[in-house]
Amino acid sequence: MAHSIQFIYSPDTRPDLACDRFLEETSCAGNTGEPIRGVKAKMALIEIYKLTKTYGNGKGTVEALRGVNLSIEAGEIFGVIGLSGAGKSTLIRCLNRLETPTTGQVLVDGQDLTCLSDSELRLARREMGMIFQHFNLLSSRTVAGNVAFPMEIAGQPKSVVKPRVEELLELVGLADKAKAYPSQLSGGQKQRVGIARALANNPKVLLCDEATSALDPQTTQSILALIQDVKNRLGLTVVLITHEMKVITEICDRVAVMEDGVVVESGPVIDVFTRPRHPTSRSFVDVVINQTDSAETIGYKPKGTLVRILFIGEAAQEPMISSMIKRFRVESNILQGRIDHIKGTAFGTLLLDLEGEPSDRRQALRYLNSLNLTVEVLANDPDA
Repeated sequence: MAHSIQFIYSPDTRPDLACDRFLEETSCAGNTGEPIRGVKAKMALIEIYKLTKTYGNGKGTVEALRGVNLSIEAGEIFGVIGLSGAGKSTLIRCLNRLETPTTGQVLVDGQDLTCLSDSELRLARREMGMIFQHFNLLSSRTVAGNVAFPMEIAGQPKSVVKPRVEELLELVGLADKAKAYPSQLSGGQKQRVGIARALANNPKVLLCDEATSALDPQTTQSILALIQDVKNRLGLTVVLITHEMKVITEICDRVAVMEDGVVVESGPVIDVFTRPRHPTSRSFVDVVINQTDSAETIGYKPKGTLVRILFIGEAAQEPMISSMIKRFRVESNILQGRIDHIKGTAFGTLLLDLEGEPSDRRQALRYLNSLNLTVEVLANDPDA
């Protein structure tokens, strides 16, 4: 039990000399109210500035984070996606100082967590709840006892704790499980307890570290819906770490893609999903939509021009292909097609082989581009 308490709630130790050196190198203003170099005057709720984290030394040094910069707005669900070893879990643990950054700044609501004393950090952490991949519940406590635990640590009286526990269990749909123990719960129920526990001290920020990775697809959907619901009801800001693009498209507003300790791409989910600029982003998108990039990958030799069309929102409902065929002397062979949704916005892809005279195909492509679609020419038949 002692280990679990320390893991979840106890502050990291940091030598005073290291802190002094950090303050000197970053011009941290501490509590003086002076501006911090490199930080915008008008800040988002969470600002991450030139964050690094290094483990070990000498030949065994591992750079988990390498100069990460991010801005997370109040009230949004911000996703961070990457493969194993990309640095995403290290990043989220730096946000509440479960890991102490090597250099850089983490500002939450204007307060630089890297400059706080242990007692100040304990208070700051109450503003940030966290849920974990493997739940981290205390097996010797009931469901109600697990939810009550952070409030007990904070010194809340029983008169406050009991009704708050009842309120939270009702919120996460476990009012009838208050006296059950973790061993008696399913994986989805355990994560609901984890969410209730994370909300116990009325945080502003909810950190989710691979919160659905240990769950089956159906349970994943229910947990994501619950996170969205509590975010809307309580006005939370959510930072969500995952390796699954489907999770990102389900509930996130914006996303950062990480690789080798660096953010390689970030922006609104709809933009990153429909127009990925980095190969890592493209690989995540391809998994979700089973997208192919060339005639060779589907074993097809085009008879004309092989085209991939991406369409968003109302364009997904328009009969663009039939309109194109009527306007121009081309024929269209639809090889693949898919319509999906990103937070309620329709998004689709079509893979077409346009046949006809070269001039007619060029006119048809100009027409498609005029409809504000994303049109990519993947291949041409050299004899067509």
